[in-house]
Amino acid sequence: MYPRVAIDAMGGDNAPGAPVSGAVMAAKALGSSVCLVGDEERMREALGRMGGYPKELVTVRHAPGVIDAGEQPVGALRRKKDSSMVVALNMLKQGEADVLVSAGNTGALLAGGVMTVGRLKGVDRPAISAVLPSRKGGGVLLVDAGANVDARPEHLVQFAIMGSVYAGRVLGWNPVSVGLLNVGAEEGKGCETVKQAYSRLKGRSEFVGNIEARDVLDGDVNVVVCDGFVGHVFLKTVEGTAGMIFHSLKAELADGALSKVGGLLLKPAFRRLKKRLDYSEYGGAPLLGLSKPVIKCHGSSGPAAIMNGCRVGVEFARSGAINAVLQEIRTPD
Repeated sequence: MYPRVAIDAMGGDNAPGAPVSGAVMAAKALGSSVCLVGDEERMREALGRMGGYPKELVTVRHAPGVIDAGEQPVGALRRKKDSSMVVALNMLKQGEADVLVSAGNTGALLAGGVMTVGRLKGVDRPAISAVLPSRKGGGVLLVDAGANVDARPEHLVQFAIMGSVYAGRVLGWNPVSVGLLNVGAEEGKGCETVKQAYSRLKGRSEFVGNIEARDVLDGDVNVVVCDGFVGHVFLKTVEGTAGMIFHSLKAELADGALSKVGGLLLKPAFRRLKKRLDYSEYGGAPLLGLSKPVIKCHGSSGPAAIMNGCRVGVEFARSGAINAVLQEIRTPD
């Protein structure tokens, strides 16, 4: 039986249109049942604009409330029990769904995951992970990308364990290599937290030591561990740099007739590069450390990103990664 997916259809900048379209795409591509959670009237209007869709696989669950992007997470979760996010979280908790996908408020989704779905036994803090493109083409998993700004050494060790299991079981990367993001590659570098984490990870076979920020996207290390403050800054810097490069290239190639001709010749290559760097291709960020799969999509996600978020969630649910993490955390090397 295929995992059942609940989608927070009112989360994100493009709701409910993008979640509805993404749900239909996912149902067709994956064969999984998808339940759209949100304002029923608006969701059905969006489904009506889709034309034909597999009605046996796409259902709706009415939830009139919405947790907005700027709301305080815990307060919003407690006040808005009829919101699309809270209803979807309860569906996951109660076994009505096997996966939750949302492009909504990140803090609320993380807090709701902990409060409603629950952490894995032995995991102190769940972490947001994000797959980034690499020069070698295999990708890099960044853990934590923003959930924990004050992580302790034991949290970084847990992030390393969760990330290595996810990379191997869900992403299919073999071998898995884990590095600590640091100000230098040498042992003994960095703050006390990172140095203590290094000493605890040193005996693990997949641990390769420290890695500097400039080397992360090379792809020589495929799981990079850091606290959420550093990870979020790194992630946003990468996004901003990629955007600046594409904007600058576009401006340069529009400057003069010869440049325009060159731009036309290079257009297929730029299109392939843009696709390789597009976050929507990577399917969202799993919240590692929860007892069930929760996938956070980018707030500006379109239908393709939502569909890929569902794909990643289904692969996560079918992989056995959560039970494998549980075993690793209980019996670390």
